[in-house]
Amino acid sequence: MRPLRYLAAITAAVLMAGCSTPPPPEQKVATLQTSQAAATPSSAANGSTAAARPRERLDMTPEESAQLYDAYDRCLGENGLPHKGTGAGSGTGAVPGRPDPAKEAAAEAACVGKKPLPPWEYDTANPQAADFLHKMVLCLRAKGVRLVEESPVKPGDDRTAIEFGGKDNDQDSITKGLNLTPRCEKELSSGGGR
Repeated sequence: MRPLRYLAAITAAVLMAGCSTPPPPEQKVATLQTSQAAATPSSAANGSTAAARPRERLDMTPEESAQLYDAYDRCLGENGLPHKGTGAGSGTGAVPGRPDPAKEAAAEAACVGKKPLPPWEYDTANPQAADFLHKMVLCLRAKGVRLVEESPVKPGDDRTAIEFGGKDNDQDSITKGLNLTPRCEKELSSGGGR
């Protein structure tokens, strides 16, 4: 009978311990709450952060890319820089000189939120941009572009770039490079050449 008492005492102790422990805290999952106020333009949406800036994509048409830059060019014009026109002039007028550097810097600062970011594959903020660029050069060389190099990134650059033609501006390399770049971009961004 004694083992039964011990078993009953142990069972009671376990049950009491189970009832006396507080329930585990509710698991909280981080969520992004959006409200009507958050959906309205704010300083971030007006361009104070890179996240709010429009971004080019490799698969954009020239027209889509031009639309991204239209808002930026309009902003520059509204802030005192000559608007980049459509070339509708007669061609007989004087070529405008470079604007005042202080005025240019002020307009650039005012419009930085509208300046399109480069495609992510070429963005210097992308840790894999240098690898993508190197693969682009290899792809272009494999397709017959003789003189193609990676352009060194300078402080303040937001994109990596490719140089065609070498020091003598070899026209064949420039033409082939410009024509074949979209094909290599498509191949590499779709998983080819890895």
